[in-house]
Amino acid sequence: MAENKDPEQTWDDQSVPQEENVTEEQDKNDLNNNEESVENHKDTTNDDVKGSSKLDIQSLYINSSVKQPQKESDGQNAFISYLIETESNNPVFQNTKFIVRRRFSDFYFLYQVLLSDFPACAIPPLPDKQRLEYIKGDRFGPEFTSKRAVSLNRFLKRISLHPVLKRSKIYHIFLESHDWNSYKLNLKVKTNSDVASTSEGLSDVFMNAFKTASVQSKEFQEIKERSDKLDENISKIDRIFNKILKRHSDLETDYYDFSLQIKKLAELEPELEVPFLSFSDGLNSLSLGFSNLKEFLDNEYIVSLKDLEHYITSIKNLLKLKDQKQIDYEALTEYLNKSITDKNNLLTGGGTSNFFTNKFEEFTGVNHEVARREKLSKLEKKIENLTGEVDNAKKVVDSFEKQTVHEIQYFETIKSIELKDTLGDLADNNIKFYKDLIAKWSTIEKELKDH
Repeated sequence: MAENKDPEQTWDDQSVPQEENVTEEQDKNDLNNNEESVENHKDTTNDDVKGSSKLDIQSLYINSSVKQPQKESDGQNAFISYLIETESNNPVFQNTKFIVRRRFSDFYFLYQVLLSDFPACAIPPLPDKQRLEYIKGDRFGPEFTSKRAVSLNRFLKRISLHPVLKRSKIYHIFLESHDWNSYKLNLKVKTNSDVASTSEGLSDVFMNAFKTASVQSKEFQEIKERSDKLDENISKIDRIFNKILKRHSDLETDYYDFSLQIKKLAELEPELEVPFLSFSDGLNSLSLGFSNLKEFLDNEYIVSLKDLEHYITSIKNLLKLKDQKQIDYEALTEYLNKSITDKNNLLTGGGTSNFFTNKFEEFTGVNHEVARREKLSKLEKKIENLTGEVDNAKKVVDSFEKQTVHEIQYFETIKSIELKDTLGDLADNNIKFYKDLIAKWSTIEKELKDH
C-alpha cells in the first residue's frame, strides 16, 4: 500500500491511492457495460495515436489518448514526455476535458502503485523498459517514441476499461493533476522487492517454489489451458507478421528500383516517354503504398500483438499467485494435521519417544509426566493457533479465487475490444492500400488509352 510520508497531510491509509467504494454489484454492472461496448463502442482518432473507445453512454467513461512525444531538457537529464488528453463524464474530475504531460517514469510509478494497492488484479503491463534502442542510443528517435506512445495509450485504455482500476484515485490524479511531481514525493510505494524481506518469508517462498497445488478446479484448469493456447497463438501471429513486414520492406525497395529503371527506359525511347513515365509513377506509388502498410504494421499492429502477449503474461502471473495461496493453505493444513497426530500419539503414549531417550531423561532427573504435560500443552496451543491460521488461509484462498475469476472476465472483455479494434485497423489499412492502388492504376490506364 502506498504510504504517506508527509505527517502534515490529512490522507489516511485508505484514501490514497485505492479504489473507491466498489461493490460486487457495481463490478458486474461495469463488466456488462464493457461486454456491450464490444459491439457498440466507436474509435476516436487523434493526430498520432488511436484514442480509447468509449464505453456505453449510460456508464462513466474515461477516454485518454497518448500522443506528441517530445524531448525535454538536454544532456544526461534529457527525457521524453508524452501528451495525455483525457475526456470524461466522471464527476471525480474537475473538468470534462484536460491535458497533462507525463514521462515514462510517471507511467511506471502509476503501475507500481496499482501493483501494490491491487495485488489481486492483473495490472495491465507497461511496454518493455529495457529495449535494444537504449543500447543503440535511439530512445529519443521518432520510431521508438511513437511505438512507446502507442503502448502507453493502450496501457491507459486497459485501466479505463477495468471496473476496479478505473476507480483508483492515483489513476485519476495521474490523468488530471498539474502537481503530479509534488504528489509523487509525498508517497512511498512498496514495490515487489519489499515483499518477503524476512528470512522466514524467504524460506517459505523457497520451500514452496517447486510445489504445485494438489487441488485444482476444472474451471481454473480450463482457464490456464486457454491462456497457454492464446499466448501460443498470438506469438505465432507475431512471428508471421514480422515475416510479412520484411516482405513488404523488400517489395517497397524492389518496386522503387523498378520505377527508376522504367524512367531510364523512357529516356531511351522518346516516342514512349509519356507511357513509360506514367508506368514509372504507378510503380513508385505502389512502393509508397507498401511503405505505408509496412509502417502501420511495424508501429501499430505488431506493437499491439506484443502488448497483448505481455497482458497474457500478467494473467498467468495472477494465476500463479492464486496457486501460491492454495499451496500456502495446503502447507498449513498439513502442518496442522501433523500437530494433531503428534498430540494423539502423545495421549496414547506411542511414537513420541524411545527407550534410550527415556533412560537419558531419567538419568538427568526429568519427570516424564511433567514433560509430557508440557509437550501436550504446547501442542494444544500450536493446534489452536494453526486452526485459526488455516481458517484465515482458507478465506484468503476463496476470496482470491473469486477475484481471479472476475479478473479473467475483465481480461476477456478488454481483450475482445482490443482484438476488434486492431483487426479493424488492419483491415482498414489493407483496404486503403488496395483502393489507392486501383485508383492509381485506373488513372494510368486511362492516360495510356488517351495517349
